[in-house]
Amino acid sequence: MVEQVDLEFQKLLLSRKRHLTEEKKRQIVTDYLSRSCTVEQLCKRYGVSRSALYKWISNFATVGHCQRKVRTAARCKQNPLPMAKKQQKTTETEAEELARLREENKRLSEALKMAEWMNHAKDVMIDEAEKTFNIPIRKKSGAKQ
Repeated sequence: MVEQVDLEFQKLLLSRKRHLTEEKKRQIVTDYLSRSCTVEQLCKRYGVSRSALYKWISNFATVGHCQRKVRTAARCKQNPLPMAKKQQKTTETEAEELARLREENKRLSEALKMAEWMNHAKDVMIDEAEKTFNIPIRKKSGAKQ
């Protein structure tokens, strides 16, 4: 009986059009973007459709440091958004480029050392396993034997 009442209440909530405030929509989108909830969970919790939620995500999603505002069809016709201008690449001086490349070189050298150590550790483990279990693990090169 209680479950039937709950189901009827949920149907009633879903059947009525609810108008959420812009702030509430932003909060829902923030929950989604922070990966605290899935789309399905948010739709069920707030009684909204997936298409509405995806529309809010496209309207409110953070792009760089600015947020896009909700735009109604009437506002779009009256005041269309200008096309985004292509951003010019910032030119770095030779000294900045040299410092950046040295840092990248250092990072890559450390990554190479780590990969070499991992490879060596795997070789040691394979050698020990071959000795312990007395079976060949490595594939022999050359013709099939």
